[in-house]
Amino acid sequence: MNQENAWKWIVAGAAIVTVGGTIGVAMMLNSPSATPSASTVKKTPTETVATPTPIETPTERTDAPFVITTMTHMEGNFGDNDNKALFLKHVATMRWAMDLFDEYGAKLTFESEQPFAKANTTWGLNIMKEVVDSGHGVGTHADFGAAAGTTLTLDELTTEFKTNKALVDGLVGAENNQGVSGGTGPTDWVLAASAAGFTYFDAVTGFGYLSMPMSVRPNGWNDNYIRHVTYHDSIPLNLTDRIYPIPLKDANDLIADANPAISVMSGDIGELASIAEGRSTCNPDCTFDQADIDAIMAAIDEANASRDTSRFAKINFHIPLTLLTPANETLLRNMLAAIKKYTDNGTLAWDTMLGSYKQYVEWSE
Repeated sequence: MNQENAWKWIVAGAAIVTVGGTIGVAMMLNSPSATPSASTVKKTPTETVATPTPIETPTERTDAPFVITTMTHMEGNFGDNDNKALFLKHVATMRWAMDLFDEYGAKLTFESEQPFAKANTTWGLNIMKEVVDSGHGVGTHADFGAAAGTTLTLDELTTEFKTNKALVDGLVGAENNQGVSGGTGPTDWVLAASAAGFTYFDAVTGFGYLSMPMSVRPNGWNDNYIRHVTYHDSIPLNLTDRIYPIPLKDANDLIADANPAISVMSGDIGELASIAEGRSTCNPDCTFDQADIDAIMAAIDEANASRDTSRFAKINFHIPLTLLTPANETLLRNMLAAIKKYTDNGTLAWDTMLGSYKQYVEWSE
């Protein structure tokens, strides 16, 4: 076959080109009038396309801590600084209570007003430091403000907070004394306490509404009603509203603020002997009994059933020092044993007030 006849054949060529994972077939037809040459044939380069990295959608965590705490107030009317025997009696009570709670993995937090804090130095026995070293918690208590029946200026209230805080700081160090209970009233207690160096408030009671306009208070909670009836009731009124910490920039309301000055670490269900009845109903004749233990467990169940598991939550109750005695040992053991069933199965966990605040901060970061 000569060269002329050879170009009369139709020559078919197939080029397989891979582009972006798609295979295409290009058929090229040649003819006698189109003589192929290196200059007329273009090569299609092979393209390498990177496989896209999947974008991970953040999964919302649903294992937020659910914590239980207690607080015991070393009150402003205690005479420990003038009576060594009374001080030593209180020390013995605290040690007995810590040993009892340790048996159940439970925690106590002792918050001191001036007389007891001063007595630690006066009598040369730093029980508050002993509390911290034993794994329990401490804080400051404040019986001034509305509780004292006086209205202080912001500067005066700040000074009161600073004075009480400095006494406890001197015993345990400021790092172990970041929270305060009490001191609320008509003056802005958020600004005053934060200016004094506190980072959180423990359970706030009805007195806290005195700094707020009627528009954000519960119905009928005027100043007179608060001062005489509901001053010691836990706020906000609904348990499901107060199991979450509330960051506040001022004491104008209980609505969470951005850039807060302090946090309200509440979850409070009341004073141990009046949890079943309500303090405003039975005071001053409230008695600690099985009904109060049942009420604690019911509150835990209610909070656990309704809580948002993506948010830190806590339950708290006040145990007066007068109830932490061997006379109440059976009831206290029944209470601790009932709670232990929940801590053992992971429903909630014990912590000190300061420990719970640190957990909240860590979870919120």
